[in-house]
Amino acid sequence: MSISFVTFYMEVTAGTMADIHRTTSTITVTEPHRYIATMFASARHFHRDCRTVILSDEATPFPPGTDSEIMRYSLDRGQPMLSRSIAWLDYLRGAEGHIIFLDSDILINGDLSHVFAEDFAIGLTYRDGDEKWPINVGINFAHGKNLGDAAYFHETWLNEFRAAHGDRSVWGGDQDTLRELFSGVDFVRDDSFSWGLGGIDIRFLPCARYNFSTAYAHDMDGYYPEAKVLHFKGRRKPHMFPYWREHIRRRAAKG
Repeated sequence: MSISFVTFYMEVTAGTMADIHRTTSTITVTEPHRYIATMFASARHFHRDCRTVILSDEATPFPPGTDSEIMRYSLDRGQPMLSRSIAWLDYLRGAEGHIIFLDSDILINGDLSHVFAEDFAIGLTYRDGDEKWPINVGINFAHGKNLGDAAYFHETWLNEFRAAHGDRSVWGGDQDTLRELFSGVDFVRDDSFSWGLGGIDIRFLPCARYNFSTAYAHDMDGYYPEAKVLHFKGRRKPHMFPYWREHIRRRAAKG
């Protein structure tokens, strides 16, 4: 079954960006299209026949020659995280095959097709020791055989997001909602495991392997062959392009 790698990007207002910076220490991405292109290049290296898709609003411009499909929705630029959740759900309702949603500051560092050998609807990555946001949605999975259940989960997630954390629609409300939806899960572990939520099969994958970031931003300049997914979030972003050039692209050149 085919795999689609799907990212979300839309331009936001200066006021919205200021709100984001008041919430998180992440640096501003000044080359968003370069990050998207590099992330998708890493995905294609390990998944030759994959589909790449960008979800956006109706007005955000993209460079001529963008080699990924662009799907546009009616979204609110003042609510980027809520808008992303809306776009994910809308996309899933018409999707086919396996889906991997991911942020643009991610590099794929290995073949992920084995993830879908398990039977689940949604795959989420978790990290031990983070009480605020134990689940990081920088990458998440929807199994192609269970897209109806996957869409139902995303609808539930979106509705809870709006109801409980609509005031955090700029940043963080989606992960706050997941923390509460899975409050009964003990994340003090480091393996892959399954969990049921309202009849929906959830597969939890450890961030250490499927959504890896170093503990400190300045340390993300090493080599991490054991991690299948590398997330250069926040102030780790400057290390993403060097890693692509020095490790993944070099492996691609060697065949």
